[in-house]
Amino acid sequence: MPEAERGRQMTKRNKHEKLKNAAVSIGILLSIALFCMVASLFTVARTRTTEPFRTSVDLALTSPQVRQALGEPITVGWLPQGAVNNSDGGEAQLNIPLRGPKASATIRVNGKNRDGVWTYWAIRVDTEQGEHIDLLEESGRRKQ
Repeated sequence: MPEAERGRQMTKRNKHEKLKNAAVSIGILLSIALFCMVASLFTVARTRTTEPFRTSVDLALTSPQVRQALGEPITVGWLPQGAVNNSDGGEAQLNIPLRGPKASATIRVNGKNRDGVWTYWAIRVDTEQGEHIDLLEESGRRKQ
C-alpha cells in the first residue's frame, strides 16, 4: 500500500475517532444535565408538598388583601426559592412567587418545626408595588 493511501486511511480513522469521542462526550454531558434537571424537579416537587409551602399559599390565596392587590385568578409560581427542613428543630425559609392579572408578588415564609408543629414568625406577601401584607396578622395566627 502506498504511503499516501495509508496516510488518507489514518486521517479517516482519526476523524472517526474524534467524532466518536465527541459523541461520547456530548452524551455524558447530556446525561449529567438530565440528572441535574431531574434532581431539581424532585426538590421543587418535594418543597411544594411541605406544610410551610401549603400553609402560606393557602393563606395568600384566601386573603382578601392579596386578591385585591394582585387581582384574580392568582397563580403560584413553579419555582419557590429557599429551603425547608422538616426534621424536629428544622426551619423553613421560602420565597414563593405569585402572579395575578394586576401585579406580581412574593410570599415570604419563615418558621420553625418543633415537635412536629410548625410555628411561623413571618408569612407575608410583598407586592411589586412595595406593599407588605402580613398574612399571620390577617388570619389571626400571629402569636402575641
